Amino acid sequence: MTDDGGHDRFEGVDFTEMNPVLEDLSYPVSTGEFVADHGDRELPRTNADPISVGELFSYMGDATFESEGELRQTLLGQMPRGTGGRTNYSDRGGSTPVQTEAAKRAGEQTAADLERGEATDPDVTQQ
Repeated sequence: MTDDGGHDRFEGVDFTEMNPVLEDLSYPVSTGEFVADHGDRELPRTNADPISVGELFSYMGDATFESEGELRQTLLGQMPRGTGGRTNYSDRGGSTPVQTEAAKRAGEQTAADLERGEATDPDVTQQ
């Protein structure tokens, strides 16, 4: 979504070119009417090739949309997996950290020290 409250991007789908179409439609509109008039239009996606409205609605039976929001939500709901990115992905660190070579060596050293009964923390003295 844009900062101005518009609906240009949502869940990995770019609605920039589709917005005027959705705004100008006379609601209610059926799936058949919408696909007949706009089925060749494509929606760009963040992590995949663009997809046409006709392809999105090809598996859907005939439905009637009462509003722009309802039609937009259905377009999003019909998107294939992977449209918005990897599932459960975060660029803010994660639960599966990457182990460096130094960390791996330290872990091996610690395990070896434990087997020999040595302290692994140099600040700890054995008694």
